[in-house]
Amino acid sequence: MPSCCAGESLDIFSEKGARRALRRYLRNGLGGNDAKTIAAWAEEGGLSDATVVEVGGGIGQIQGELVRRGAAGGRVVEVVGGYAGPAAELADAMGIADRTEFVLADLLEDASGIAPADIVVLRRVVCCSPDGPALLGIAAGKARRTLLASYPRDRLVSRAASRLENAFFRVLRRRVRSFVHPPAELDREVARHGLHRTRTSRGAVWETAQFELVRS
Repeated sequence: MPSCCAGESLDIFSEKGARRALRRYLRNGLGGNDAKTIAAWAEEGGLSDATVVEVGGGIGQIQGELVRRGAAGGRVVEVVGGYAGPAAELADAMGIADRTEFVLADLLEDASGIAPADIVVLRRVVCCSPDGPALLGIAAGKARRTLLASYPRDRLVSRAASRLENAFFRVLRRRVRSFVHPPAELDREVARHGLHRTRTSRGAVWETAQFELVRS
């Protein structure tokens, strides 16, 4: 099934947009739930020697922060090659260029080339695909310990905003679309891989869920 997380993203995401994201991050850093979650992990010691994969990571600021705060190494998995240069520049600026890499791959098409990691992150990615729950499930299969995902809250206002956004994309003849997936569907796909929701943080628009592997 076509997905805006695959080739369709190429008509809206670009290196120019990646460089804007890089400038914004270097100026403002992380904010909101992202900053709170990473700070909590660092305080709890949950990053020590962990490996990280950030799926749909763009310039890789999330895995970069995790590596900078104690994780052993990270990878940015992206479908848009235009992010590669800015991601490398960010890694240099953060002093972690020797502990991170950029991988061009689409998990929905072929996830076999992506090795598992202790922590897998999908920041505002599942909303880019009609197959969002399936994508999250595939990512869960790569998580040896923790899966962290953020997505729009399943509320009337979010669904209305998604419809308006998609109407705007259609007017511009863009193939990209946004989707609001019920959390129960996301949880069901993740649970198939032995992970279960342990923490949920909600903002006005976005919800961040942390899933942990249940060990027998």
